[in-house]
Amino acid sequence: MVDIEFDHLVHYIDGLNQFEFPGKYLEIQNGGQHENLGTFNRLVHIDLSYIELIDIYHQGKMKQQSKTDVGKHSFATSIMEKDYKQGFKKICFRTHDIERLKAQFEERGLETVGPVEMARENKKGQTIQWRLLYVANHQFDTIMPFFIEWEQSDEAREDDLQEYFHKHLTLDMITLNSYQRQTMVEHWKKWFDMEEVESSDRYTILQSPAKKVKFKLVEDKEDGIEEIQFIDQTIDAPIAFRTRGARYQFIPPHA
Repeated sequence: MVDIEFDHLVHYIDGLNQFEFPGKYLEIQNGGQHENLGTFNRLVHIDLSYIELIDIYHQGKMKQQSKTDVGKHSFATSIMEKDYKQGFKKICFRTHDIERLKAQFEERGLETVGPVEMARENKKGQTIQWRLLYVANHQFDTIMPFFIEWEQSDEAREDDLQEYFHKHLTLDMITLNSYQRQTMVEHWKKWFDMEEVESSDRYTILQSPAKKVKFKLVEDKEDGIEEIQFIDQTIDAPIAFRTRGARYQFIPPHA
């Protein structure tokens, strides 16, 4: 069994410094810059899982990095490939042993890139370090997840970040569109040890090994990440909005 659980979802927003969610429904924290990629982020912490809001500050750096073996698999390249269309771009899974995960993927016939050492400074001036692993499978580049191992333990990160958590929210499900849904379902089950929990003629719902987040794969004409859904302890009826090419859904408990 692979050791992975959902870590974060990348949402590209043009003009991020001026962006707020409708009704300020989600609180945004400052992030930092990815010097090599020419991008910067702001963050929405749910718990240790979060939404990474991304914008570009140096397009030249991003284009240059996209030509490298590592850069062509990054979220920055996915922004370019979609002609800078705003919306959800990449899913990232967290692991606690990225070298073991790399070996497991290669045993399952996948080609990997990395681990790649990464770092940035946070708003407190502390250096945050992590390692990334990419899967080089061109058939699913648009919605192929990537993988992260944080230098800090989950416990240490929780101590540092819990003041920013949206404690009334629980991440429930992410919806992905695919023109080759059944093939993707079979691959995600084989590669990532996903469990099938529901299926119909048009969609399949999978659950990650950590059994915390579900993934709804919907038949469509093209691949893309459509929606993120939360359980909100403070509401009695569903709330949804679309902003900057992405749909956010909030449902009450026991809906």
